[in-house]
Amino acid sequence: TRKKVRSSGINAEYGEQQKLKSPHKTPIKSNISIGHTAVEEEEEEDEESKDVAEVIRMHKEKQAKLAEQMLSMTSNLKQVSLAARDIIQQDNKKLSGIQDVVEKNSTKLTRETSKLEGYNKSSSKCWVWSLLFVVMVIFIVMVVFIRLFPRKR
Repeated sequence: TRKKVRSSGINAEYGEQQKLKSPHKTPIKSNISIGHTAVEEEEEEDEESKDVAEVIRMHKEKQAKLAEQMLSMTSNLKQVSLAARDIIQQDNKKLSGIQDVVEKNSTKLTRETSKLEGYNKSSSKCWVWSLLFVVMVIFIVMVVFIRLFPRKR
């Protein structure tokens, strides 16, 4: 802590001399005081210690607030992740059900496709026989028509 010395020039010079003579880097307090200098120093130390205590208290409050915020954020994150896990599990169940339905529909579609191919083959055969019958009928009608109405010469 820094100490302000409010004394005459003699005390200041004495303190300077003590600083130069002592091997320690910290200044040596002088017991020589004029007036209320020692009391003022103590009051300043008390004020500085109060300031330091205030700063420490403020930092502890900030740390406590940050810890509470982090705790609430982690609990929120946990709730969100649990909800996401539940939703994903439900989606997986739905997807497996949908996959079963798709497999059933795929087998039904294959069966119906084979039936349609059979109908297409049989219907084309039917059309071929129908057209062949119509052509034969027209041929017979033409022959009868030619016999009934011969050409005039």
